[in-house]
Amino acid sequence: MDLPQAIVQFPARQRVSFTILRLFKWILTDLGYEETLLALFQQLENEIGTNIHLGVDLSKFSQEVWGLDKEIFDKVLAMPMALEKMDVEKYRECTKDDDLHKSFLDISGQLLRDVSKELGDEENETFTDTFWDRLLQNPASRSRQSVPDVVNTWKPLPPAGATPSLSTAKSVFELKRIPREKEKQEEEDIEEVDEKDEEDADVRDGAVRGEEDNDDNDESKPTPSSKKDADSQRSLDIGVSKRTASTLKRSFDSVKDADDEDGGSPKKQRCGDETALKNSLLPLYATDAMASSSRYYVVGVVVDRFAVTVCYFDRFLVTCVASFSFEEEPSKLALTLYAMNRCDRLRAGFDPHLQPAADNESGKTRPVENIIGSIFEYPDTPSSSGTCLRVSGVIRQPDELIGRATAVYKVRRRLADGSFSEEEYVYKLSWPSKTRLSEIEVVEILKERLPKDAHDHLPDVTFTRTLTAEDLKLPWLRLGLDLTSDNHKERVLRGMMGKFYHKLWEAGSIENFKRAWLDCVECLYLARKLGKVLHRDLSESNLMVLKCLGGEVKGVLNDWDMAKFLDREDDDPSTDEHRTGTLPFMAFNLVIPKPSPHWFRHDLESLLWILLWAALHYNLEEGTRDAVTHPSLRDLTTSLDANWRFKAAFLTYSPLPLREIRAGVKPEFTDLFEEWIEPLRELFVDGMMMNRRCNRDGKDCDEVTYNGIVTFKSFMEAIKVTPRTWGIPNFLAGTDDF
Repeated sequence: MDLPQAIVQFPARQRVSFTILRLFKWILTDLGYEETLLALFQQLENEIGTNIHLGVDLSKFSQEVWGLDKEIFDKVLAMPMALEKMDVEKYRECTKDDDLHKSFLDISGQLLRDVSKELGDEENETFTDTFWDRLLQNPASRSRQSVPDVVNTWKPLPPAGATPSLSTAKSVFELKRIPREKEKQEEEDIEEVDEKDEEDADVRDGAVRGEEDNDDNDESKPTPSSKKDADSQRSLDIGVSKRTASTLKRSFDSVKDADDEDGGSPKKQRCGDETALKNSLLPLYATDAMASSSRYYVVGVVVDRFAVTVCYFDRFLVTCVASFSFEEEPSKLALTLYAMNRCDRLRAGFDPHLQPAADNESGKTRPVENIIGSIFEYPDTPSSSGTCLRVSGVIRQPDELIGRATAVYKVRRRLADGSFSEEEYVYKLSWPSKTRLSEIEVVEILKERLPKDAHDHLPDVTFTRTLTAEDLKLPWLRLGLDLTSDNHKERVLRGMMGKFYHKLWEAGSIENFKRAWLDCVECLYLARKLGKVLHRDLSESNLMVLKCLGGEVKGVLNDWDMAKFLDREDDDPSTDEHRTGTLPFMAFNLVIPKPSPHWFRHDLESLLWILLWAALHYNLEEGTRDAVTHPSLRDLTTSLDANWRFKAAFLTYSPLPLREIRAGVKPEFTDLFEEWIEPLRELFVDGMMMNRRCNRDGKDCDEVTYNGIVTFKSFMEAIKVTPRTWGIPNFLAGTDDF
């Protein structure tokens, strides 16, 4: 499979996300696209951007994040700890990732046992935590999955060969890879020696095969009677001599450590904060851990030979403790292991409002492992009533680290008698900018300004709760960080529950699909004309379907998070500075290298892209959507560059772009393609061509509507639909169209 073919297999996603990066990784690791992998690492770094704070004091971090007493911190650092010289040399001379990993576990396990013994709590049964590592994970699956090297989690560990859920991971570790050149050189040395020694042919073949299979060798498969098994199962767990589980081999095997360009023998390295997260998978692990539930933050550790960097991740920022060398300061590694192992679930960043089922006693200490069946419980406040919601399904999990990170769940509401409702609702959690009007405020204002008949086409919200960083007591508030507008953006955690709506592809028939889509078009225009609001984030995910009695449907225009009021000064001005929207459905002028301001015609154009997408992916009678992007539309999902080039080619008078697309149209959408999609395409092409002629001739052009060519009225005329007037006299009269 070549790279373009691989990309076609990706499910559609609106933004460059960690989910897509993971899919890239699975495919490209096998294909060996080192340059592409390095580019993906760059995407991870770009996700963090300037929202990173370095050089935090370990003492302050231990107290404010893990809740470790200052007295214990000082006592541990004062302990006369020293690593065995033999262990250090063994670790230094490792040339294979698994050997390095095992050696690190041996050193760390001993340090943790020593510090626990010195503090007198090595037998403390109240500590239910342990460490899990990847070495006993099923070798056949190591190259296909992404799991941290070590996970600090709760007992009991998963069965041998299984992986723990990141939903219960207290903290995660990444051990940076040994440069590939060094592993390759050792393989060549082995082959050279074995060519001179035919008696060891069987051993040689096995060793070389093991390296070619990414360390899938016999010693990683436990055999009860073998000494090798006993040695390999040592654990970081206090007082446990055998490890009952392991983790997966790290991915990105074809990428060498960029900090060691010559690939030579490892040297005592400088502990530089600026390089700790370079080419690191730790942000990916942190994202996955937080996405698995409503977690507030997660702590991870990067180990790059002897250099150790402790990192904190949440939706606001990344904070890194000043790096240290555990060869020179082993007490700091001992303290790190001890503190993360001893902190409770709240200090590990888990949401206190999320609990296991009411009859699950472990919920007092353990976090939720499976969010389905768990309970969100919010107490009453002086300004609002609380609620209790039981999760019945997952609609969306966040795939970004810093940002809105929206999660959406199906829930049932607890009733007065203690039972839960038969009716399902939607509960949405996100981290929007603190300065933005909330979605519920936008909807409430629209309902004040729009006629009552239009309210059915706006989301029905029944509960909302907003929590600030101070409400959540996030630890970075007490770390003394130098926060500026360049490295920090104030956010809030906002929960919102409302009526459950169906997806557009679940409309049931082409007639219902058209009705729901038209309702959303007309609601969009009402919001702009009477509500003075631009939606700015139209996608297939927020044109929803309300199913009514008798089989009728209504369209609901959902997700007003990115909406902008045109007549209010208190709306977040920073939103003007960034592209908004969902990549496959964004207007052409918003994805080009120099995007224009967001105008209403851009939302109209998004509606065209939604139609085109639906025509090639929706199975309306079955109520499903194709999971794989149609080849003719793959460029809409891969990158901004590919996206705008596709749209530039599509929005021309040439019939060529339509040929491949038309061949993929679903039978249900054949008439709609000819009656709606083609005329709308021609409408936007007319506007673009007129604008180009004006620019060529040096004439002024109204870019907001392309001199009146692209407006709501012309949009509806193109599809031969007469708009509703909502009982408002002269609703469509006047010259203020847009």
